Amino acid sequence: MCSDRRWRLSTVLVVILVVAGCGPTEPRVEPVVPTSTVSLPVPLCDTLNGSGEVERTLLTYEELMQPGDPEAPIDDGAFALPVAAARPEHTFEGRLELHGEEAEGDFTKVTGGAKLPPGSSHLPEFDYAFVQCASHLVPVRRGLITTDHPTWDLILEPGRVWHEVGDRGYSRATFPFALVWKGSNATFNGVMGFLFDHQHVSQVWYQITQETTASLRADFWGLLDATYHPETVGDPGRVRGDYASELAQRFPAKPLEEMEVDYTGVDLSAFGRGVTPEHMTGYGVIVNGVNYVPPCRTRYGQYAYCDQMRMPSYSTAKSIFAAGALMRLAQKFEQPVGGLLIKDYLPEIAGAAGDWGRVTFDHTLDMATGNYRSSAYMADEDSRQPGDFWDTDSYSDRMAAALYWPHSARPGTRWVYHTSDTFVVVRAMQNYLKSRQGPDADLWSFFAGEVLAPIHVGPGASSSGRAPEEGGPGQAYGGYGLWWTHDDVAKISVFLNNQHGAIGGEQLLAPDLLDDALQRDARDRGVEIVPGMRYNDGFWAQRFGRAQGFDCVFWVPHMLGYSGVVIALIPNGTTYYYFSDNREFTWSDAVKALDAIIPICP
Repeated sequence: MCSDRRWRLSTVLVVILVVAGCGPTEPRVEPVVPTSTVSLPVPLCDTLNGSGEVERTLLTYEELMQPGDPEAPIDDGAFALPVAAARPEHTFEGRLELHGEEAEGDFTKVTGGAKLPPGSSHLPEFDYAFVQCASHLVPVRRGLITTDHPTWDLILEPGRVWHEVGDRGYSRATFPFALVWKGSNATFNGVMGFLFDHQHVSQVWYQITQETTASLRADFWGLLDATYHPETVGDPGRVRGDYASELAQRFPAKPLEEMEVDYTGVDLSAFGRGVTPEHMTGYGVIVNGVNYVPPCRTRYGQYAYCDQMRMPSYSTAKSIFAAGALMRLAQKFEQPVGGLLIKDYLPEIAGAAGDWGRVTFDHTLDMATGNYRSSAYMADEDSRQPGDFWDTDSYSDRMAAALYWPHSARPGTRWVYHTSDTFVVVRAMQNYLKSRQGPDADLWSFFAGEVLAPIHVGPGASSSGRAPEEGGPGQAYGGYGLWWTHDDVAKISVFLNNQHGAIGGEQLLAPDLLDDALQRDARDRGVEIVPGMRYNDGFWAQRFGRAQGFDCVFWVPHMLGYSGVVIALIPNGTTYYYFSDNREFTWSDAVKALDAIIPICP
């Protein structure tokens, strides 16, 4: 199985991140509230007005209509909506069924030591419904789709439909998709393209030329036969309406280069610096209510659907979901949920190797349960043990592995990183939720409905990876297993960093817990990792000071993910984030560049 299931952070992380601050002055901690309403033009299921005169040399009518065996992927730009695209002459509504997925198509490993099981070089069986909303092609199923394939699950995202004169009366469609390594967060991004009319469809070209995983880099591509099944699927009017609303609620965005226009003298090279370009999936900078995003690169040019690309959460799920769920529970039920004891909400504790008698929800989110084997940095997370947490799937086996650690210290006194601890506290919180809302309550559904939905995080982020268990949907992993787009990251970051966990005048997250996690309460910095680094309720924090060129001492709370994911919530109300897969965690230069726009120190 893919080594990304061992979501450890490289020991080099401490060397990169640890800084020594000095000086007595604290920064201004009130973040700047977004004020800008500037946005790129967003088509609300628009009608295209181009001529259809497109000079096309790739993905041509002939290539899609005639049998062929492509030798390699093509430039990803061939799947993008061209400037001269005209209004489509047909409406796609029904199922797209591919044929020969289990045997046709090619695969080339670029780098990586992961060994793929037999059949992994081919796509899962594909037969899914789509609805057209003017020039947009919308999959009826969004989020993670569990398949019968031995290796891959699927994510489908909305694409575009248009007309080109050279397509001989057919309409053209492309859409993004991703393969997800089962039981993991490893994600391989691709795109499909085809022609269609009222009843027929051409062959479908697919290719995968980019990924976010430290274990494997690979290209997949092929030209498959397909069948179009025109039919009414579910409630197409609702699907169209929901998608139009999704587009209308997108966070304002601009190309990264326009940041130089809006903020003269900004050092754009500071963003993305320190990450090997071929390992960068995507990044962005959020300033004054605008998300500045560069194109998403692949090995074959720019990805056609950067705004729809699903990027894996890895351990940012610990901050957003696990910590966010605790904050929502505390706010909704007006109870200090963080102080509840794990043993009172997790019956499996009776068989634990360690001592959980005084361990609270908060201790567990802090990675400070006192149950561990080695306090050396990431030693436990990297180690192998009987019934290893990463090498099993079922809830019962995973929980048994999570409770394997022996007692070694008093709770709350020693930080030892265990993704399995997040699994424990997520289950305990779910059982607490059931005590309040009944036996069918599910913590992920609760969090997605009560936090993500109100801030308009789209339906593509509505699902979580889960450990299967009998008689239920399975337990959400908690410590990983979510997927974000640039838009999702912007909405979540501003909700936390600028809106203080409130939306529309309603406080969704307990403000005291959020202040602690975001280093806004000097009395609670969390558990020390090493000097200059803290961990508080699933959030990391790094100290900056005069040694780094600042006139005051301040802390930057941030979220990290195993492969090289950073979401840094700067105290001046800005955010810098990136998703990469070479385990490079370098972002201090971005803090300096954003300080030049909005000073952090008084």
